Amino acid sequence: MKINVIEIWKERGAIFEGVRNRIFKQEHVEEIAERRLTICRTCEHYGNSSEDCMIAGTHPCCKHCGCCLAFKSRALSASCELGFWDAVVNEKEGDMINEQIEQL
Repeated sequence: MKINVIEIWKERGAIFEGVRNRIFKQEHVEEIAERRLTICRTCEHYGNSSEDCMIAGTHPCCKHCGCCLAFKSRALSASCELGFWDAVVNEKEGDMINEQIEQL
């Protein structure tokens, strides 16, 4: 999978949210991430090598979208493109999260 800069840029808010939540762990976020990762691990698109990822070295990843699952699973505003799990915040809340991230 090749790096698609445009797709990465479109998802920057969710990526930053996931990175932040990975660094500054919160119990409720970790519980959601573990539930999501449990689903991902059973999926045919689960990739555990660098070749599966949009950005090498960020595995495990989703072979379908190329996202790093350590970050995407912790982004509460993100959902699985294949519909296996949904965002837990609505669009307005997601926009507020993104605004806060941009101010950092």
